[in-house]
Amino acid sequence: MPDICIVSGGDEIRYRSYVNHAAYARTHDLDYRLECGIGEGIVNKFYYKINAIERVLPRYDWIVWVDDDCYFTDFTSDALREFILRAEEEGDFLVIAEGPEEPNGFWSTINTGVFALRRGTESERLLALMREIKVPAVEERWDSAADGTFTGGDQDVMTWVLKYEAPDLWERTRVVGYRELNARPHHYETSPQDAFICHFAGYPDKTMGVILFAERLGLGHELVPEEILDRLSVRVRNPIPQAELMARRAWWKARPVAKRAVRRALRTVPTGVVPERLARYR
Repeated sequence: MPDICIVSGGDEIRYRSYVNHAAYARTHDLDYRLECGIGEGIVNKFYYKINAIERVLPRYDWIVWVDDDCYFTDFTSDALREFILRAEEEGDFLVIAEGPEEPNGFWSTINTGVFALRRGTESERLLALMREIKVPAVEERWDSAADGTFTGGDQDVMTWVLKYEAPDLWERTRVVGYRELNARPHHYETSPQDAFICHFAGYPDKTMGVILFAERLGLGHELVPEEILDRLSVRVRNPIPQAELMARRAWWKARPVAKRAVRRALRTVPTGVVPERLARYR
């Protein structure tokens, strides 16, 4: 049986997701490491991820990277171990989900919010290429029609490396459906088990996004079943003060009005003057 570690973190600790990740790991007898905000020569904040993976991967057969805005929702599923065992049988070194097409039209070839990576020469080569090839260089050659929405981080670089720089690695990559490894809140209807992992990508207030999702599905802010929190002696739960929660709710409700005002304003500006990142609001 392979030795597996879930790894998460970022440039700082922002969310309660580390409780969620640790609880899932403990429930399924996996190791867990939280790596945060330390690394030499990092310019783009997304590369804390690469640094953490390079540090931890040599200690395990496989690591599963989970972004800090991703939460396990189906605690009954042992999908990570199942994906990895299948990958080992078929000689794959990377398991990653396709990017869903969002309601606003955003899409991606893959999504690096969650992926499993096997220790070995293939992963070493992938990580080395990702360090070598810089985000601006990828952006210059990016084809949105072929590669998806450019996000300005490690996801674009990994996509570029796998598809164009090292296609032999792409051939040994298992791409699974987004519901299997990287769903969005709108993919859930009535149950946390509608998908395996929920990724709160693109939310302007991710904490509020998690809270609204939790309330809709009858969970606490950690998105962990109460019986598991009890068993693991998690005493701090739903820690956001009521005053802060009220302020976040008010801001959240005001967003649609503000977005409409921005759209009206942008329509009065010549197309060539509007920055590309704002053009989608026109």
